[in-house]
Amino acid sequence: MILLLFYMGILAALLSMFACSILYHRLFREEVEQNLADECRVLAHSYDNLDSVIGLQTFASETFRITLISENGTVLFESDAHVLEMQNHFNRPEIQQAFQSGEGKDTRYSDTIGTEDYYYALLLEDGNVLRVSVEANSIFALFEKSIFFLLVMFLVIIMISVIVSTRLTENLLSPIRKIPKLLQKQEFSQEEDEIYPELLPLINEIRYQRDKQEDMRQEFTANVSHELKTPLTSISGYAELIASGMATKEDAQEFAGKIHQESTRLLTLISDIIRLSELDRSGDVSMQDEINLHEIAEECRMQLSHTAQQRGIQISVSGRSEIFIGNRLEIYELVYHLTDNAVRYNRDNGNVDILISDRKLIVADTGIGIPEEHRTRIFERFYRVDKSRSRATGGTGLGLSIVRHVAEHHHAQITVNSTVHVGTEMIIAFENSHKL
Repeated sequence: MILLLFYMGILAALLSMFACSILYHRLFREEVEQNLADECRVLAHSYDNLDSVIGLQTFASETFRITLISENGTVLFESDAHVLEMQNHFNRPEIQQAFQSGEGKDTRYSDTIGTEDYYYALLLEDGNVLRVSVEANSIFALFEKSIFFLLVMFLVIIMISVIVSTRLTENLLSPIRKIPKLLQKQEFSQEEDEIYPELLPLINEIRYQRDKQEDMRQEFTANVSHELKTPLTSISGYAELIASGMATKEDAQEFAGKIHQESTRLLTLISDIIRLSELDRSGDVSMQDEINLHEIAEECRMQLSHTAQQRGIQISVSGRSEIFIGNRLEIYELVYHLTDNAVRYNRDNGNVDILISDRKLIVADTGIGIPEEHRTRIFERFYRVDKSRSRATGGTGLGLSIVRHVAEHHHAQITVNSTVHVGTEMIIAFENSHKL
C-alpha cells in the first residue's frame, strides 16, 4: 500500500507539472492576445495621423508585424513583405471576424518550426482592416527537450499504478458505476442492485433535479415559442395586408410603423434571451471592475430620460456610493432593467427615485404596484403580473430575470416592497461584494 501511495504521489506530481504547464501556456496566450489587442488599438489611433500607409513601417519590428487590408481583402501594406507578393486576405478568420463584428483574432500553429502566430484585426473608420501579429514559441517547443522523458516516466507509472490499483478499486467503484443505469430505472432495490445506502439520497436528488430541469426546459421552450410567435404573427399580418394592396396609403404607413414596432420588440426579446443564456453559463465572469453605483445610475437615467419624458416621468438619482469590486457591465444591466421597469409600469407624470446608500441600491417608483401573491414569481422568466400591459409597453418579461442572475453573481440580496396603485421599491444590497 505504501508503494502504491508512492507511485500515486509521483503520478500526481507529474500530472500537476503537466497541468501547470498547460495553465501557464494558457495564461501566456491570454496575455499575448490582450497585449496584441491593446497595441492594435493604439496603432489605430496613430493611423489617422499618418500621411500615408508607409508610415506604419515605423511601428513594425522583427517580432511585430503590421498588415493593412482593404474592404475586398487586398493587402495595402505589409511590414514583412512586398504587398504585390501577398495573397488576398479576405477569407482569413480574423479578417472575416473584423468585418462582421469590428474586431477579430486567430492563432495559427506552424508544425514546421513549432511556433504559434497570434493575429488581431481591427476594423477602421475608413473601412480598412488593421491587423497586427506576433510570433511565439508553442507549448510543444517550450517543452521539447523534456517531453519525451516525461512521457516515458508517465507511461511507466501509469502501467504500474493501473495494475496495482485496478483490483483495489474495482469493488469500490462498481456500485457507483451503476448509478447511470439506476437513474434510467423507475424502481430499484438496494439489495438486488448492490447499491451503497449512502448513495440513495444522491440518486434521488439527481432524479429530482433532472426532472425539474426537464420541466423548466420545456416551460422555457414553450414560453420562447409563444413570445416569438406573437410579434411574428403581427408582422406577417400587417405585411400581408400591405402586399395584397388592400391597405390604403395612410394605412400602409401605419402598418409599416407597427411592423417596425413589433420588429424592435422581437429584437429586444432575442437580445434578452441571448443575454440570459450568457449569464447562465458565465460562472467564471470577471469580477475585477471598480463599481460606482451612483455613476452607473446616472448613466441609466440619461439613457432612459427620453422615454420617461414622453410620459412626463421624472427620474432622479441621489445618495453616495461606496466603491466595491464586481462586473461593471452586469451591474449596469441590473440598474438599467430596474429603472426601465420602474418607467414602464409607472403612471403618467410619475416619479422614479434611485437612491444609493453605500453598497445598497434602491429603485422606487409611483407606479401600479405588485400584488403580494405575485412578488415571489416576478423574477421568473417571462412571468408578468399584467401580461397585456407588459406587451403594450414593450416589455419582454426577462428584465427581472437578468436582474436576479446579476444579483446572484455578486452575492447580492434582493428585497421587494410594493403597494398596489401606490408604487414599488426594489432594494439590491451588495453587502457581500468585495470592498475596494
